[in-house]
Amino acid sequence: MQIGINGRFFRQNWRPAAAEIAFCHTHGFRAIQFQGKELGLGEKELGDKPAAVGLLLHQSQITAAMELNITIDTNGKTLGERTPLQVLEANLPAIIGLQCKFVHWHLVPSWPMSEAKARTVERNLLPQLAEAVRLGQEHGFGFGFEHSEPRLRLFGSPSACADLLKAVRGLQLVWDFNHTPPELLADFAALAPRVGLLHISDTPWPIVNHHLPLGEGTLPLAQFLQPLHEVNFSGMAILEIGGLPASGGYGRDTDEALIASRDKLREQWLVASG
Repeated sequence: MQIGINGRFFRQNWRPAAAEIAFCHTHGFRAIQFQGKELGLGEKELGDKPAAVGLLLHQSQITAAMELNITIDTNGKTLGERTPLQVLEANLPAIIGLQCKFVHWHLVPSWPMSEAKARTVERNLLPQLAEAVRLGQEHGFGFGFEHSEPRLRLFGSPSACADLLKAVRGLQLVWDFNHTPPELLADFAALAPRVGLLHISDTPWPIVNHHLPLGEGTLPLAQFLQPLHEVNFSGMAILEIGGLPASGGYGRDTDEALIASRDKLREQWLVASG
């Protein structure tokens, strides 16, 4: 398992990518997740050209991943009338420059959806998911989608995720522990063989989606990690511990919190191994 950070490139705590790479290299983090943009990630957001950042990552032996957090309507398009596939294509220069090894969509509904509408939107996205997997194979990155917390419905249930994984060969799942309530843990764990990347943070379980540093909630981390041990998971585990308004606000992912969460995750990984 390659423990990494969600790069702190947000407006409220921005720093250049070179600084995050130096932090990760110094403290033994092995991965950084970058946030793509609807029109493409570039020098403005990174503090340098993607290829230059990619060289630093390579020299520091740190792996890059990219999340494309995309809000879509019931027609599967953004407010700017772009499809998820078009957003992926806009970010390909950065993905290639950063030498990303994994890319995923986190698709969030812009308006509440019924279960039936969510399933329809998911089915309509199948051709784009298949093309995204193909692009990944062409350019050297794995591709997946992230499940949402159940109340959002879109990609919110293990059965919906299983249907997509069955329909698209090579598609992978991003399992977010913090989005998983107790009653769905076993069913998401059953999808462990198709998990390509992890998002890990704490939450006052059974309440979900607080994105706390590890140890500040009640998530039974070893229970989540055990099924991943059983399938010899070796992908990236990204600490998304920045907080949300519901958990007291953003900015919780300080250097100290990331280091402490890294240590907690290492400890629980050993516990999960039995």
